[in-house]
Amino acid sequence: MQFFFMHLGTLVGIIVYFVLAERAGYSAEGVRFALPVALAVHTAYMAIAHRRGELKHLDHGVWLLFALGTLAVYAGGSGVTTLFQRYSPALLFAALALTALVPLLRGRETFTYYYGRRQTPPWQQKLPEFHTINRVMTGFWILIFCTAAALCAWAPHDPLFTFVLPNLLVLGVGIPARHWLPPLYLRLFPPAPPTTAEAVIMGMPFAFDRKAAGDTTACIQFRVTGDEPGEYHVRIARGRCQSFEGVSPAADVTVHTPDAVWVQVASGQLDGQLALQEGRYRAEGDLLVLARMGEWFARR
Repeated sequence: MQFFFMHLGTLVGIIVYFVLAERAGYSAEGVRFALPVALAVHTAYMAIAHRRGELKHLDHGVWLLFALGTLAVYAGGSGVTTLFQRYSPALLFAALALTALVPLLRGRETFTYYYGRRQTPPWQQKLPEFHTINRVMTGFWILIFCTAAALCAWAPHDPLFTFVLPNLLVLGVGIPARHWLPPLYLRLFPPAPPTTAEAVIMGMPFAFDRKAAGDTTACIQFRVTGDEPGEYHVRIARGRCQSFEGVSPAADVTVHTPDAVWVQVASGQLDGQLALQEGRYRAEGDLLVLARMGEWFARR
């Protein structure tokens, strides 16, 4: 159901509008009929989405397009009716572009946050990079929507420009961007080292050297105290590293540490072996695993 609300739900009212308008040949009467029907369908969808906590910015943007269009054509606006007759696809993409642009300019949460919160682990959402990347993604989508609107306006009666090319942009360029644009941004603008134990520990897979670890199998439990206490564990197996919240039932070594101490150890500000000897943190279990962590993980 979440997949439906994330990727398909907003399209229901849009499809209803274009099917009805197309059947009527985009006549004035057809547009006057299609707009309120699409508005009713989209309003019903938004009510369901709101109840399930899945209402998003793009839903509001499409609703405003249908609502203002309905109000204008029934208020006797022949110019608006003609606009919808000729430029409906362009108006849709323009509405989506504005939905993305306005919150960005006002410094508010953009439409990408809805998707980011459902596709990003909670610990990453606490990092400043989460907000920066969301705004970068929003800027990229504004470019996609504006380009699609321009294509539709260029040849408003040619399906190649009003349907094929805009949807290729969205499906072939926009949606896959979440896989390559954030890594590219972080490579061009490396983030500052993590400042919390949660981010350091949960982010250990990003600093993992699979060649150094080889075929090692190990599980490291962290019991963190201090201002931001928590239980985390890191599992290494078959050249792969994964991090989890909670307690592992089969940890090879358990590290008991204040949050500030482990942040300093991970960043190299504090020598891990020396801090252990001084009792700034303690460890139980296979200390050889603890000693080899410096080989398996790069300094953050």
